[in-house]
Amino acid sequence: MTSKPLDKQDVARLVEELHNPRTRRAARHKLIAARAVEPLLQCLESHNESVAWAAVESLGELRAAEAVEPLIRMIERGRLPLDACEALILITGKDHGLNAEHWRAAADLPTAGELDVVECVKQAAELLGVEPSGSGTAYQFHLSLPEGRRQKVAVFFEQKDSHGHKLVVVYSECGPAKAKHYEAVLRKNLTMPAGAFAIRDVDGAPNFVIVDTMMADLVTPRALAKRIENIAARADGVEKSLSPQDLR
Repeated sequence: MTSKPLDKQDVARLVEELHNPRTRRAARHKLIAARAVEPLLQCLESHNESVAWAAVESLGELRAAEAVEPLIRMIERGRLPLDACEALILITGKDHGLNAEHWRAAADLPTAGELDVVECVKQAAELLGVEPSGSGTAYQFHLSLPEGRRQKVAVFFEQKDSHGHKLVVVYSECGPAKAKHYEAVLRKNLTMPAGAFAIRDVDGAPNFVIVDTMMADLVTPRALAKRIENIAARADGVEKSLSPQDLR
């Protein structure tokens, strides 16, 4: 299949189009043609089941070996298990049905277990080249950005969704929220492949924040590092547009 280069804006636009039933099919085929494996892997974490399904189908068609473990984890969680199984068959040429243990054994992968938070944070920090602070279930990463700027990103483990599934929450503050900026900031959500801008009170005052959640059983150090880096850059971009000062 001929590969067409995509820049980050192209990818963000196509990922956003996966959320729309009218544009999903065309966007999916463009991502496949570009062999955009990494963005599709991130889409497996989407809370929108149609987006996750599009990613599963696309990774199977791409025969993406990188998707084997995430797809097995989907079977373990009972999320789109039949679709994940079909994708695994396409990728590996083997059929172990819905038996995740057999898939893991065939792929020579360790048995699934609880997320090792300390090790995950350590490896993510090494990938980012920073020294994290915090302990237990809450950590902070201070990233250096262009023009000598810095941005603080917080990561919270052991959060849960309404169904009791464990989440990892990645979060960064962008600066004071004023009504005149609401529309501009909210429109940015349409161009984001992951995460969203929101407002929350910080020290009693409304602030713009960017927050994203990841299913804990899909988190890897590399995925976490990418999410932290992405949120830091986007939060700093909004902060820069709101104030000339580097607040974080």
